[in-house]
Amino acid sequence: MGNASAAEGSPDSVGKVELVYWPIRAKNMASALALELGGFDWDMGAGPGSKGTGDLWAEWLEIKPDCTWKFLPNLVLPGGARIGSELAILQFLARKSKLLAGSSDKDFMISQELLHQSEELYQKISSKVPTIMAKDKSPEEFEKFMAGADQMAHSKEYGLQVYLAQFDEFYTKCGGSGGCFTSSGETIGECKLFATLHLLPPLQSSEVFAKCPNVALFYESFAMKAKVKAVMEKHIDNKPQYFIQPPSVANQ
Repeated sequence: MGNASAAEGSPDSVGKVELVYWPIRAKNMASALALELGGFDWDMGAGPGSKGTGDLWAEWLEIKPDCTWKFLPNLVLPGGARIGSELAILQFLARKSKLLAGSSDKDFMISQELLHQSEELYQKISSKVPTIMAKDKSPEEFEKFMAGADQMAHSKEYGLQVYLAQFDEFYTKCGGSGGCFTSSGETIGECKLFATLHLLPPLQSSEVFAKCPNVALFYESFAMKAKVKAVMEKHIDNKPQYFIQPPSVANQ
């Protein structure tokens, strides 16, 4: 009975899975990193653009009815069952991998804090930063967000530098060392944080982390992991960046 339970709670028990997403660099990163670091048997599935028709929207409309919440990413399990949001995918993977969940209660709590605060930052980026699909967002709002550092503002007004400073302080509070927030440095929270941070240098250069040395150390250390480098090279960094500078800023 104990052996059966252990098998059910392991990456090997899941079987071959596919991660389905758009051919861009955004919400595919954290799940891909967790799948690789967690030791799962996986690959990228057939998403919009995989047919090579040149009409991504038409290909998406073919896929959309099968998606759990009618958006991507989806994790397709053996037999065709789907997990239909990024956070749900990450939590499922953590249920199957102690490494991803955190090897202690402390690591679990740290990972969960990073997971949800990184999503908070992602949603703020989504509201303030233009995308390849919506390039006309306010340049003034973009600049205000990127430079915003007032931690005494209402949370809805937090700028990017507030979030980075909070992550920097949290690293110290939770006893981070060697670029790791947790003992392994490879929890789903750290995967999600790295994926969110990876969106930022193209928007403001590597100097975006200049005032937050702990964040910079985490980002650089995580990026140097062999499995991370392999995933980013094969599946992520060869895709277009979804979030972009406003045209008026990019052309300066």
